[in-house]
Amino acid sequence: MKIGFIGLGRMGYNMVIRLANKGHDVVAYNRSPQKTKEVAEKGVEAAFTILELVEKLDEQKIVWLMLPEGEVTDQNMKEVLPLLKEGDVIINGANSFYENAEKHDAWCKEKGIIFFDCGVSGGVWGLENGYPLMIGGPKEHYHLVEPFMKSLSTEKGYKFFGPAGSGHFVKSVHNIVEYVYLQGIAEGMELLSKFKHKIDLDQATEGWQDSSVVRSWLIDLTTKALRRPDFNEIGTEIGSVTIGELQHTKEAVKGYAPAFDVAVKIRQSSGENFELGKRVISAVRNEFGGHAVEKK
Repeated sequence: MKIGFIGLGRMGYNMVIRLANKGHDVVAYNRSPQKTKEVAEKGVEAAFTILELVEKLDEQKIVWLMLPEGEVTDQNMKEVLPLLKEGDVIINGANSFYENAEKHDAWCKEKGIIFFDCGVSGGVWGLENGYPLMIGGPKEHYHLVEPFMKSLSTEKGYKFFGPAGSGHFVKSVHNIVEYVYLQGIAEGMELLSKFKHKIDLDQATEGWQDSSVVRSWLIDLTTKALRRPDFNEIGTEIGSVTIGELQHTKEAVKGYAPAFDVAVKIRQSSGENFELGKRVISAVRNEFGGHAVEKK
């Protein structure tokens, strides 16, 4: 069965390539045609309008939206819905507020269309290592999309959690853990840098990663970030933190994550003072997600 993919950004492009590499027939569309042409050069079937994409799919159509959350996703949902029929499937992989997933599910149910929300992590490493997927929607129809989830992820990396909104809520909590954990690492590096004797920060994190209770992929990436030749040139402005993403994550937890609130405040003030910890956050985000770093 084919799948149509709308959105070829930093995540979407590599997800399409991974699906194609795993043997799936993918039809890909992006608003800017250059990305569509690039993916076509990789052997993926291209479409240059949403209508063309839908027309190239099988009788039961499955469409995955991988777009910025909010208005952009809403607009594309409204454009694709009239082109689908009862029994077709939409998957939204945007980094959305879970109540938006419930809204999109209601839109789909009006036409008898099956809706899944899917929180996606993995950043720029997902193409090679697989994407952690957090899925919500109707369990009775999950078999329709599971083959794609299995190919995108790892053996235990894709999980179904419940009705629409469940996947995006789990992803919101995932983001909170990421924010708070990375803030803790950054504060640790800041403290080590202020000790009266010189501490080699990368040696500390490398040692922790070998056998410590705090070992993790983020600690591993911190070691790599600290060893970047340009690390000392990285500024304290932490980019790519959208107000919408922060707001819907805060709304999702309804005040139950005070450590997250502190981490958000520090990120939003990241350009005001020079601190090594903020450079660590910026550099590690670049390592795992390809997020831009500001230079001094």
